[in-house]
Amino acid sequence: MPFPNTVHYGWPAGFPGAWASQNPQRMVVPGANGFCAGAGGVVIAAFAWVQADGAIVLNKPDPANPNAAPTGFVVRAQQGQATQYMQQSTMTIAQGFMVGLAEGGDVFALSATASTTGQAVYAALANGTLQCAPSGAAPTGTVDTGWSVAQGAAAGLPFIITGPLAGARSAVSSSGTGN
Repeated sequence: MPFPNTVHYGWPAGFPGAWASQNPQRMVVPGANGFCAGAGGVVIAAFAWVQADGAIVLNKPDPANPNAAPTGFVVRAQQGQATQYMQQSTMTIAQGFMVGLAEGGDVFALSATASTTGQAVYAALANGTLQCAPSGAAPTGTVDTGWSVAQGAAAGLPFIITGPLAGARSAVSSSGTGN
């Protein structure tokens, strides 16, 4: 690590991919083999899609369903691997390593656009990065995630997104239990 040469007086409220509250935190339940990062790895603090095999995760949808909503948000769980010589940090989970996907809760994220409380959160189909806009006004090349902005911020600064309520998925439940 190089010698520190700057001092930051105003720390951000949180770090992208970290849990923002102790409200219920829901994770996507994987199959028997778990989820693992696919070719090229998976970026933390972005949305990701489980591929057709049910185990491989990428920051883009499966080619068979190119406009699908993402499976979940990649949260920080100390799984980023510094794989390059002298690399200090990374926000990428290396190919083959385990991936955790949040399907609900409050997490810190970054967006290329300014975010305002109540806006919808959209995921870029090319790489899972976030953009925020009013509900029903998806930016070009994005898909609605079902998540919304809980606490907004300027573009490029950490803000808080909140996942959909568990009951919102009850319409697709085949068990009849509502969850």
